[in-house]
Amino acid sequence: MANASEARLLLLGWNFRQADVVVRERVAFSPDEVREALKRLVGQGLMAESVIVSTCHRSEIYGLFDGGRDEGELTAFLAQWRGLEAAELSSSGFLREGADAARHLFRVASGLDSMALGESEVLGQVRAALRLARESGSTRSVLHRLFESAVAAGKRVRTETEIGMHPLSVTSIGLELAGKVFGDLSQKMLLVLGAGDTGSLFAQQAAEAGARELMIANRTLARSEALAAKVAGRVVPWDRLYEELPKADVVVGTTASPAPVVTAAHAEAAMRERRGRPMFFLDLAMPPDFDLKIGEIYNVFAYALNDLEQVAEENRRRRAHEIPRAEAVLEEELAKFMVWYGNLSVVPTLAGWRKRLDELRDAELARQPEGERERLRSFADALLGRMLHEPLRRLKAEPDPGKKLDRVEAVRHLFDLDTE
Repeated sequence: MANASEARLLLLGWNFRQADVVVRERVAFSPDEVREALKRLVGQGLMAESVIVSTCHRSEIYGLFDGGRDEGELTAFLAQWRGLEAAELSSSGFLREGADAARHLFRVASGLDSMALGESEVLGQVRAALRLARESGSTRSVLHRLFESAVAAGKRVRTETEIGMHPLSVTSIGLELAGKVFGDLSQKMLLVLGAGDTGSLFAQQAAEAGARELMIANRTLARSEALAAKVAGRVVPWDRLYEELPKADVVVGTTASPAPVVTAAHAEAAMRERRGRPMFFLDLAMPPDFDLKIGEIYNVFAYALNDLEQVAEENRRRRAHEIPRAEAVLEEELAKFMVWYGNLSVVPTLAGWRKRLDELRDAELARQPEGERERLRSFADALLGRMLHEPLRRLKAEPDPGKKLDRVEAVRHLFDLDTE
């Protein structure tokens, strides 16, 4: 029979560090597959609780594991479900237990274990994983507390350090530079040349940043129209590009045309029509979309891809400098969780419960006449013993480690034992 102390916190995962993209694609879970897997894992008794974090870079199964079972059963379960060899999954994955499993989740939530150090999206993905587990009924006290603690740790890291402040993608850096030149982009007009991946990404980020108006120009009209519809922008026909150019405060090149799309002469003509008002040219293309001499024109700010990559590298160094501070925050939050988790074993909880009841007994006896206290103490001890006998017996005898920890947590909450 398993007791609470035999329930292990376990993590089995595959991420970009150990598993190649082929394996990661095979073990990735859609939201519906997450729900199905959680119901199977808990329903078949492989885990008492479970939460699955699945993104493009990782698939990680967290669980409260009965000490009487072998974690190889979990690997075999997934291998059979996904049609993979168990040996292949084992060799490309990783296993963590106890504090190491919790620490890994805290690092994931804070962006310390991301391909792009400090990325913010992963915190929302951890929240979403917990939400799916709640909907599936696969999480109770332990994993609920673990994931809430991880989210809290991730928030602290972002609040107390600069690990997520400096953008790493060239599109984000370009948008930030434009903001430094013009301030509020909601009052500016942006022209995006090209409707491919880079152009689409920049246009979407600009729309989210509140750009007043987005103009999309692409040689293929249908692609311009599709992107313009997505970002509530306006299509600029390619043959009217230079006519519309002076209206743009920010011009972004993403076409990778073999020859420059905008020459110095085009920029000078645009500036004359603008009567010298500043223009910002951002070249995200390779080969460049803009003539290099554009940057020599008065009141024209021009940045090429190499400039942005240098900023990105500097930002990576600045984020990496924050790692020790971020890890210190995580260790503080991890220590809090592990103290709580360690107290979930039956023995310290029973001891704390009895101590709290004894304190209540002594407080009440102190209000009684001194001559009556010893007689009343004997009565109170006998009454407490009778009242506690059956709850303690049931708590100790519960065979399901997940249910046992739920009940231990309920006792600790109801009698406020975690404030000591």
